[in-house]
Amino acid sequence: MGYKRLKIIVYNSFYMKYKSINFITNYLIDITHKECDTIIKQICDDKCIDPEMIKKKYDNSDQICHDIKKTLDTEIRCLGIIKSGSQCARTRKNNSDFCLIHQKSLKFGKKHNFQPKVDSPE
Repeated sequence: MGYKRLKIIVYNSFYMKYKSINFITNYLIDITHKECDTIIKQICDDKCIDPEMIKKKYDNSDQICHDIKKTLDTEIRCLGIIKSGSQCARTRKNNSDFCLIHQKSLKFGKKHNFQPKVDSPE
């Protein structure tokens, strides 16, 4: 295998990893948890409070994860339907509601229960 071909394969795997919805979801959840931990630690240090007690009392990380996944699902996931009847797992492209494949053909249809994007008045 030539160097050029190997370079293309490595680039494509790197590019696909960072374009997947799962990667984006996990990345946002990690950032959110780190930022929350930092803020809680700063407040607890200032007020001489045990951070673990605060985390136990106010932890709603499951709700945050659910909200992030739901938002990403509605905002960046392709609305095309695949052969199995489920929603396409690819990300939308070119300011469209569909990935590149479903921009060309909606052979199995599109997801019907979605709210179209509405521009906010400015």
